[in-house]
Amino acid sequence: MVPCMDALLFRITPGHVASFARIAALLIAFALTAGYVTDRLSLEMAGSGAFFLAMFMLLALPGQRSSELLGALAIWLTYAEFMAAIQSGQFDLWRWAVVLAALSLVIVPIKVQHVRQLARTNPYRPIRELDRRVWSSAGKGAAPAPYVPAALPAISFDPDAVGDMASA
Repeated sequence: MVPCMDALLFRITPGHVASFARIAALLIAFALTAGYVTDRLSLEMAGSGAFFLAMFMLLALPGQRSSELLGALAIWLTYAEFMAAIQSGQFDLWRWAVVLAALSLVIVPIKVQHVRQLARTNPYRPIRELDRRVWSSAGKGAAPAPYVPAALPAISFDPDAVGDMASA
């Protein structure tokens, strides 16, 4: 006989978790917006709201880069704080600092996990060569180079190597 909890875990998929997270993120975003608009958002509610909003946004949008999502969330929360300051006449610096600190509680473990994964794949290779975003150093306006896994070893980060490759 299978306990009820195990039967539930057999039916829940990551898609269900993402759908629940989308609903939860929207509800938290609406609650934070209402708190900023009415100027009734306490320090504790702002920090916990930002933390849970960040967690649910990361679960709701698994295809999006975590640093971009959290950066957009930091910009949105800063904008909301400035809009609340325009409405009330005073900027709540501590509330804004707590909100950004709550976001850092989310991003630091993500970055540590990324470095751990890089250390597992190739521990002696420089981090900039393992980065998914490869930037071309040719020219003044560092345009992104196309990501082609087969051509990745041919990409050199040494500016002097560009001249050597052209003469070869």
